[in-house]
Amino acid sequence: MDEIDIDARVTGERTVIDVTGTRDVAVVVRSAGGERIYLPPEGFDEPVSGSPYTSPYQGGGGIDGEESPYGGETGSTRGVIETAEGFRITHPETATEFDVYRGDEEAAE
Repeated sequence: MDEIDIDARVTGERTVIDVTGTRDVAVVVRSAGGERIYLPPEGFDEPVSGSPYTSPYQGGGGIDGEESPYGGETGSTRGVIETAEGFRITHPETATEFDVYRGDEEAAE
């Protein structure tokens, strides 16, 4: 299995989770407002781009009007944007817990 990296930043206003190394995961975030399931961007089964011509610093639209250094399509699914190496989830509340569910690679073969 390839290695994936999950980076979570939780503030008093929102939670941002970056997934790198794969797009074949689903994330369940729990917060005061309830539970939300975030699926990867459309086309998640395509390999993560390793092209030297793809830069993660091609300006993409940010969340809540912020500039984002991440390229890719924004808004594939609500709260999820594609990045050069995976995807970013922005949950509008402070997370109390989150779980990551990875696809079964053997079932895909």
